[in-house]
Amino acid sequence: MNEIITAEMKEIRSLIVETVAKRNTLKIEMEKWYESNSERFHRTNELITVDSTLSELDSHYKRLWDYHNSKSIAS
Repeated sequence: MNEIITAEMKEIRSLIVETVAKRNTLKIEMEKWYESNSERFHRTNELITVDSTLSELDSHYKRLWDYHNSKSIAS
């Protein structure tokens, strides 16, 4: 079976990689923040937005993958 990956899917994968990197950076920053602060992490809303964006990108990629590749799986 040959997997079909469209230009849009490649772009989404690139955005997923960038978003995961940003999320990891924020999570590391948050861990360091809580080592010396007791109040809420000052970039929590940004982390929530990044998590939501990542979820939307993953869902969109899966919908496209299913659309383009479900026919070849059935064959």
